[in-house]
Amino acid sequence: MSFTAPESYNYPVSVDELTRRAHAQHKELLSANVKLTTPPISRLQLISIQPTGSKDTRITGAVVTYCLTVDPADCNTWGAIHGGCVFTLCNAVGKIATAVVACGAKNIVSTDLTTNYLAGVRVGATVTIEIECLRATKSIAFLRGCIKDSNRNTCYICVQNVSFQL
Repeated sequence: MSFTAPESYNYPVSVDELTRRAHAQHKELLSANVKLTTPPISRLQLISIQPTGSKDTRITGAVVTYCLTVDPADCNTWGAIHGGCVFTLCNAVGKIATAVVACGAKNIVSTDLTTNYLAGVRVGATVTIEIECLRATKSIAFLRGCIKDSNRNTCYICVQNVSFQL
């Protein structure tokens, strides 16, 4: 799924190229096929990519939004999304946001990821994961984001730093 850019879209990189970068990184995350993290990552659906800044011929920041329907396997014994799943989703979408902004980024590794849990989300709920890449240098990116329920209430927040190679 991709999105249609607003009429005011005036960035040096096309929407198609940003979407291609997101899909490529998502595919790379899935190829790792890690038993505990692959199932929720495989169900992520791209909603939008919104650039937030540019310099010369590159994007300097962007908000990447995915959605996911919470599966019983994502939940703890109380029926709410498990903290490890929240961490996994923030980590994966953060890496995708980095790949969108830092064209050619590879070997993207989280160096710091903090998550805060504000409210639980139950099985069957659809959540949106919104991660903003605030800034990317030549080797590190700074991100922040949240997971919201279907009523747009913020349930989890995260702050992440990742390192990468160009």
